[in-house]
Amino acid sequence: MAKKPIENGQPVEKLTNKAEAVRRALAKLGKKATPTEIQAYIKQHFDVDMTTKVISVYKSKLSKRRRRPGRKAHAESAPAPVTLTEAISLRDLRALKELKDRHGLSRLRELLELVSH
Repeated sequence: MAKKPIENGQPVEKLTNKAEAVRRALAKLGKKATPTEIQAYIKQHFDVDMTTKVISVYKSKLSKRRRRPGRKAHAESAPAPVTLTEAISLRDLRALKELKDRHGLSRLRELLELVSH
């Protein structure tokens, strides 16, 4: 019969959730613990047999869950605004379209010729 697992001098119940066993081992050993170290810790403290491959998968999933930063702020995901003085804004383009609609393309060309000299 297997001996009862002991942690901090106290008997520990047998875990049925392997992810929780890996989580507790990582909390105790640190996030840089190898799957082999985690395997030995889990066997000694929880009397649960796990392969290093399974431990590696759980460790990866747990680290991704913790590492997820959440949504980025809107300003961070938007492209940087153009700072050139020659940049044409959407408002400028709308004004040009309105002038073209009101006066026609040929008249708009005449106006552009007039202001460009």
